[in-house]
Amino acid sequence: MLKTLIKSRLLALWASLSQGNKKKKTNASGIILIVVFAFLAVYMLGAISLMFFGLGIAMNESGDSWAFFTLASLIASALCLFGSIFTTKTQIFESKDNELLLSMPIKPKYILISRILVLLIVNYILEALVMLPAIVMYGIIIGYSFVGFIFALLSFILIPFVTLAVSAIIAWIISFIASKIRNKTLVSTALFIIFFGAYMYFCFSLGSFTGSGEEINIDFSGLKNTFVFYYIGNSIANKSFLHFVLFALCAIIPSALTFTVISRSFIKIITTKKTAKKIEYKEKSAKASSPFMALVKKEIKRFFSSTAYMMNCGIGSIMLLIVSVIIAINAPDLLLAIKTQFSDPTQAIPIDLIYGFIPVIIAIIFCFISSMSLVSTPSISLENKNLWILHSLPVKPKTILFAKITNHMIICAPVSIIATIIACISLKVSVINTILVILSVLMIIAFTAYFGMFLGLKFPKFDWQNENVAVKQGFAIFGAMFGSMIYATVLSVGAFFIALLNATVALIAMILISLIMCVLLHLYFVFLAEKDFEKLKDK
Repeated sequence: MLKTLIKSRLLALWASLSQGNKKKKTNASGIILIVVFAFLAVYMLGAISLMFFGLGIAMNESGDSWAFFTLASLIASALCLFGSIFTTKTQIFESKDNELLLSMPIKPKYILISRILVLLIVNYILEALVMLPAIVMYGIIIGYSFVGFIFALLSFILIPFVTLAVSAIIAWIISFIASKIRNKTLVSTALFIIFFGAYMYFCFSLGSFTGSGEEINIDFSGLKNTFVFYYIGNSIANKSFLHFVLFALCAIIPSALTFTVISRSFIKIITTKKTAKKIEYKEKSAKASSPFMALVKKEIKRFFSSTAYMMNCGIGSIMLLIVSVIIAINAPDLLLAIKTQFSDPTQAIPIDLIYGFIPVIIAIIFCFISSMSLVSTPSISLENKNLWILHSLPVKPKTILFAKITNHMIICAPVSIIATIIACISLKVSVINTILVILSVLMIIAFTAYFGMFLGLKFPKFDWQNENVAVKQGFAIFGAMFGSMIYATVLSVGAFFIALLNATVALIAMILISLIMCVLLHLYFVFLAEKDFEKLKDK
């Protein structure tokens, strides 16, 4: 029975990654899907490998080889943790088929184990995106001892147990607190932001820049404060058997305790009816608005009523605010390091060029982060059984689609403007360049809104039972996420090289290129999208 449950979970996971409709999928569509995922995997692995290549050289030269796997395991754990908190919350504590499975002759422990194993597989996939490039780059640049290589492989096996246990604890805390308060979405979102913000601040506080004379040194000593992750790095680099045993104990014991507690109270957790204070009806006067504004208000309300929708599709906006605050805190030290390093007029790189690069770097970072917000992408899929209502409305399909795109802009644009202003003021960027940075970020947001809506319309997913599937899985979500990130990467690389000549021109080029892409997509929604929208009736 356990084997059957695991198999069904894995099949459901694969089905959730493909386009969701009632028609039988062809072999060609499956092959295309595999090719797309393979391309995205290669892209991500390549980008992360380049990052670790640079870090490996810096750490090897400074004699801090232990910091390599400390940092790699920290990044991998963060990816697993924030990629699975709400999945864990939904699968273990709030799954809609829990009571159905309990009514069958299936042991509760099998239900729990099947869910945990599938979550563990997801964590291994996320971890592999970071740890596999790290393992390869470490071997190429620094080199392994036999014992160090064995420790690296064992660490790869044990890290997901730590992240899954932590995500289960956080998911339980969020579920418990949210169940006691009326506005569950607000509470869940606030708790996630607190956890995520604390983690980001912790990571940025681990390293520091120091400069004197002709070079800037990166101080990795703060990574020693990461406790478990330091044990991983030191055991691999310095063959410390003691530190590996301590890491293994920190991975196994808390995980075993967490899952033992959950297994013993599993039935109680999933059968307890959580209630909150009921909303009291208050009569209010209604204000008339245009059909377009009514649709926009509907989309905004839909977004802020779903924790899964907010957290998975609005993560870019949350990260923008957090990163801008971190930049503001560290800006004095960064500016001092730049001044110390490049103040000598005899150096090949003048300090004015470095200062000119600052707005371009801000634009690149913020554009990349903004591309992670996918508010418009799942908006069609989320209609699900209510799609017929949209088709029955006396409005043009393009009005409905533009309302969803406008919702994306309303949610993401104000946050990006505030975050950009904070970062630019902190780093003393000129008013003109600040305006250009804001416009470049806004154009990326507009491109993501159009592009995400395009994919959401072309590849909707209506066969979901839980909205987490609609906002996290499916070809449209993956295509929009990686497509926008690839676009932002290509745009950033081009802007970087143009900035070697003139930073202002580089920012203008970013704005114009994104504007052209948005105009092309806008024309599609004006003249061609209506036919695709009508085709949704058959899905």
